[in-house]
Amino acid sequence: MTQANFFVDREVIVLTKNGVWLADGTEITHEPTRRLFARSLKKDPDGGYTLHIGRETKKILVEDTAYFVLRIDGDPEQGYELLINDETREPLDPPSIQYRPGRLTCQIKGGTESAKFLHAPYFDLLKELKQDDQGYYLDFGASRVDLSTRAD
Repeated sequence: MTQANFFVDREVIVLTKNGVWLADGTEITHEPTRRLFARSLKKDPDGGYTLHIGRETKKILVEDTAYFVLRIDGDPEQGYELLINDETREPLDPPSIQYRPGRLTCQIKGGTESAKFLHAPYFDLLKELKQDDQGYYLDFGASRVDLSTRAD
């Protein structure tokens, strides 16, 4: 009995900037497949990404980041835990947060990868946003993370 191939020849798989998986331009809506793909991502030495499932590999296109924050749990004083799209959890490293309008990221995987906050966790974190004469910032206990300077 031969083993069926998971990937289709010449199929183009894309992970969009919004965390949507596409196969030849069609959204992959099967949740177990999306979770499997997220768990199976490996970074290539050239900085690209490949899916590794069993003995099969498939080079994919990543439009922005390969990882996405699906949810945050916690609070500014005790810290936040992130749920990442590859089904891992890790503490938020506040100094690694980077903001530009409409895009919030942080470093994960020991600082080797960037994760983009999807809409719900983006707004959950930014509900703690504060403002002073210098600009907008978040407080994490005793530390302050500046997100943007004030434009006068």
